[in-house]
Amino acid sequence: MTDLMGSTVHELLVEILARYGSIEVFIARLRVLLDAPTVVLPAAVAPPAGGRHRLAEPASTVPNTALVSDT
Repeated sequence: MTDLMGSTVHELLVEILARYGSIEVFIARLRVLLDAPTVVLPAAVAPPAGGRHRLAEPASTVPNTALVSDT
């Protein structure tokens, strides 16, 4: 183990002991947080068809004579 790794582990251990008092209390709290049920968000509901943003009639129903040349 390198000195950097050892110092990082030591700092983490000191912080855990300062916050929780013991490793056992920290692990117990961690287990409670991990075992807590996940909040499930409701499924998204698609808006009904129609309304302001409906598509217009297809352009193919209107003849486009401006692009036709008479040559």
